[in-house]
Amino acid sequence: MRRLASPRTALQLGVAAWLGLAWAPSARAQATAAAGAPPIPANPTAVASLLDPIVVGHAGAVGVAVYSVDYDRALYLHDADTPLLPASNMKLYTTAAALDRLGPDFQYTTSLYADGPIYADGTLDGDLIVVGRGDPTISGRFFGDSATYVFDTFAAELHARGVKRVRGRLIGDASYFDETRIGPGWESGNLLWWYGARVSALSFNDNVVTIEVRPGARPGDEPEIRFIPAARHLTVENHVRTVGRRGGRGIGISALTDVDGYQVRGRIPVGSVPLRYVVAVDDPSRYALSVLEDRLARVGITVDDGIDVVHRGEPLPRRRPWTLVSSYTSPRLLELVRVVNKKSHNLFAEQLLKTLGAVFEGRGTFYAGQEVVHDFVRGIGVPDRALQIADGSGLSRIDRTTARTTARLLVAMRAHPEFEDWYESLLEAGVDGNPYRLDAPAAQFNVHAKTGTLRGVSALSGYVTTRDGELLAFSVMTNGLRGGKGGSIAIEDAVAERLARYSAWDAPLLQTEPGK
Repeated sequence: MRRLASPRTALQLGVAAWLGLAWAPSARAQATAAAGAPPIPANPTAVASLLDPIVVGHAGAVGVAVYSVDYDRALYLHDADTPLLPASNMKLYTTAAALDRLGPDFQYTTSLYADGPIYADGTLDGDLIVVGRGDPTISGRFFGDSATYVFDTFAAELHARGVKRVRGRLIGDASYFDETRIGPGWESGNLLWWYGARVSALSFNDNVVTIEVRPGARPGDEPEIRFIPAARHLTVENHVRTVGRRGGRGIGISALTDVDGYQVRGRIPVGSVPLRYVVAVDDPSRYALSVLEDRLARVGITVDDGIDVVHRGEPLPRRRPWTLVSSYTSPRLLELVRVVNKKSHNLFAEQLLKTLGAVFEGRGTFYAGQEVVHDFVRGIGVPDRALQIADGSGLSRIDRTTARTTARLLVAMRAHPEFEDWYESLLEAGVDGNPYRLDAPAAQFNVHAKTGTLRGVSALSGYVTTRDGELLAFSVMTNGLRGGKGGSIAIEDAVAERLARYSAWDAPLLQTEPGK
């Protein structure tokens, strides 16, 4: 089967080809397509002559697999069965399984309940309970950067009902997932920053907070440090000093071990613009409740007994029937898949993985999610012997797969009912991602792929259409390459670009330019 170009891609290709800026099919390919004939199949020997010079002979592990999607056959394999760290190429497996099992129209619901009556004086005689079910979208991502939009909606609904005081607790039900918030094999050096955000059934603001540092008025003054959005339960140890205008600036941040908070140290010059750092929070559910409590206070609603989180196996208050106060329904799953693949968003991928486990195995755990993904991969006819799944994002150093397995996943997905949506969720060369990557005219508006990067690891896997109109699936993975990240990217981009320029009617496109 051949690729069905989206209207946007078709228009871009037409305009770019007219301007002579991008991939365009060969004259014979156009004639073949006009006649309704299948594309001319790529020749494995010719493909090898293109790729061997850029793939073979490197110090380090380089796995490459190229398959014809239209003819379901291997065109090029180089160490394609060597298990390697895939980095964010693991997201291909997670998102494909999510679209297959949950469907593109799946939506999360987060609910706010009250377990007591509301009296005429504005007192809620009971607790407020927020029930989280794994939604990663309670943030500003879909609401014009207003991180607190959903919680402000909850507060407004309570205010509209006349509530001024909660004579009880603000409780977060995070029991839909287990308490394991850090993925197996995540390195400690990744845990402070946004890409190491913890996983939780009750999540807020991508489970990160922004630390803002503002200089004092004079050298020696203590700078102001605040959290954005405001979170009452987070603490900060301020070891930053204001220095003169020429004093230079440098800020270091580390997580506190005994309380939920951070130590901030260093210096900031007088008159400096505020410095901002996005860091992961250790307890996402408590963080969410802390922010919600603050948003309630802003509309005049107080909570007598503070916040509390209920985890799996712990009892929830059931003194009286619960009354639904408000609820939030997420965007469709398809929108979340686009965030995972185009933005390479780790938290979204992990939330999807645990959701798969919760929905289909009855356990919101990493392990249950792994089992669902394995079942899906086997179900579409892709052998999973070389596939080792530890998490959903690829941040783990335990994840393993091969270039062949990944390419076969890509081939199998072409026959899937959700292929077009999945295909469009990938990075499109010339539209998404780094503008300096895949910038050859043949690759622009043609290559659709997922990147992946970890320390010592790089990967690029996706689809490319040859000048003969044949859709190919490719996977390039490098581990421990002596040339580092730059050398890995050069190999990945060169493979995709050469495949994009391939035509059976042309002489081999051998070039001496490095990386091309």
